[in-house]
Amino acid sequence: MQSSFSIIFYPRGNDADKHGNAPIYARITVNGKRSEFSIKRKVLLEKWSSVAGKIKGTSSEARELNKYINVIQNKIYRIQEELTENGDLITAKRVKNRYLGKDKTHKMLLEIFQEHNNKVEKLIGKDFAAGTAERYRTARKHVKEYI
Repeated sequence: MQSSFSIIFYPRGNDADKHGNAPIYARITVNGKRSEFSIKRKVLLEKWSSVAGKIKGTSSEARELNKYINVIQNKIYRIQEELTENGDLITAKRVKNRYLGKDKTHKMLLEIFQEHNNKVEKLIGKDFAAGTAERYRTARKHVKEYI
């Protein structure tokens, strides 16, 4: 299924500080649905080119920020390409979450500890003694009680 996909960068003028620096946002649009996030950079509003979606000028600051914007744009296009190749549904929110790393599941400490203990249990008599496995179980129990 063909979908429309676009990325734009813009300063949010309403959030400008007292010096006139506004935070830069990236907006991903897929089939008319938008998702936005801050790129954690600021720019003077008069230095911004709305047409190009970049900073005007050739100063080292402008080149550095424009390069940073290009890197973000390329990463987002790669994510869109990966989703397309895998046949996954492409949504603006999904692309944003993948870029921000929010699509990954994170393991909690006790879960990791239990996986370790399960591996140790399987290796009793080969690489670990039964007493060692018991001490790992006790250590997990103490960590659980502490948490």
